[in-house]
Amino acid sequence: MVEPSRIKEALSYQSKYCYNDSDVLINKYDIQDQQALDKIERNVTALMLVNLQTKPLPNPNILFSVEYFMDLHKQVFEHIYPFAGKVRSENITKGNTPFCRPEYIYKYLKMLFAKMFSDIKKIKTREDIIMFLSYYYSELNVVHPFREGNGRIMREYLRQVVLFINKYLGFDYELDFSNVTLEDKTNLINGSIMSAMTGDLGLLNKFFNSMLKEREVVKEHQK
Repeated sequence: MVEPSRIKEALSYQSKYCYNDSDVLINKYDIQDQQALDKIERNVTALMLVNLQTKPLPNPNILFSVEYFMDLHKQVFEHIYPFAGKVRSENITKGNTPFCRPEYIYKYLKMLFAKMFSDIKKIKTREDIIMFLSYYYSELNVVHPFREGNGRIMREYLRQVVLFINKYLGFDYELDFSNVTLEDKTNLINGSIMSAMTGDLGLLNKFFNSMLKEREVVKEHQK
């Protein structure tokens, strides 16, 4: 039986990242209304993510490093949150899914990125890329290194990894998140839950199958 003191502690828990007596994250605009913060966050991060798409792909020693992954978060969220680019320092859960304890995050990410780089060499087909993306999205999701913004950074990072796969293996694909349907969102959300709880990647495979597209090549018409 759970001690009453432990129940009281859980019910009264206050995140160090939020304003007192609130679950709104402390932010650089000092906005304490969640809907207003959501609107500002969406607008700012969308611009930052577009800006990242204009930058050249780093070399593999940088791309497959924890420091680069942290820096992506900093670039996207530094105008909003003081914790941008930093590993979270408190335990968090979503629903019934507990995420990696803070003290293990850096070590696990380092191992994960090394394995990711190694596994790229095994890719032969489009289906292999989809399985690769689903597996590593699931793994990164369980780590959940940041207090906020994990999904956006994971998707941006994997977008860049696909470009590296193209360069390394001669494919010509891209992860295009510009036309995500309601079904896609459902597959991503439920797929993240299923993969974390059971290891089943089926719904994530459906999501990435929809997002992974051949890049369009614009050719000039010769007169």
